[in-house]
Amino acid sequence: MQFPSIFALALVAFASFTQVLAAHEIRFRNNCNKNITPRWKAGAGATSTGKVMAAKTTWSTSVPEKWVAGRAWGNDGKCNNADGAGCTLFECTFSNVGFNQCNISRVSGFNVGMSFSWIGGSGCQGGKTCSTSTCPNTGAWLPPNSCNGCLSQCNTGGVGMLVTFCP
Repeated sequence: MQFPSIFALALVAFASFTQVLAAHEIRFRNNCNKNITPRWKAGAGATSTGKVMAAKTTWSTSVPEKWVAGRAWGNDGKCNNADGAGCTLFECTFSNVGFNQCNISRVSGFNVGMSFSWIGGSGCQGGKTCSTSTCPNTGAWLPPNSCNGCLSQCNTGGVGMLVTFCP
């Protein structure tokens, strides 16, 4: 009789463990009229590079649930720094299961317009768009430290992101 209860406990523990380790899809869409290579990293981690995206194409990757201080940017040949310096940045923290907060930033520079929206979340706030180097602080975090509603939150665990270059 103990076997089913031990098995049930193990199954519940495994389900809880896999929820914590859920991945988040990040889907990149290139609406620019030039090639863009997506790059991303979390905190002080290594920089990852996606495939070169021709104009009007989409490519996806995933990041872990505990992706903290994550950033992604589009390398257009002018913006190829390992940390995204000088680039328009998508910044996001998937810090806890069910709590996610993201924004676009022009604090370190601007190279291409960018937008983001949530994929698969319910009750999420709307995404944000910064199409030009002069977009307001409602669409992007501006230098030196100006944000007026530029953050977007979603409390759905495992939610994904659509990051669009040249929205």
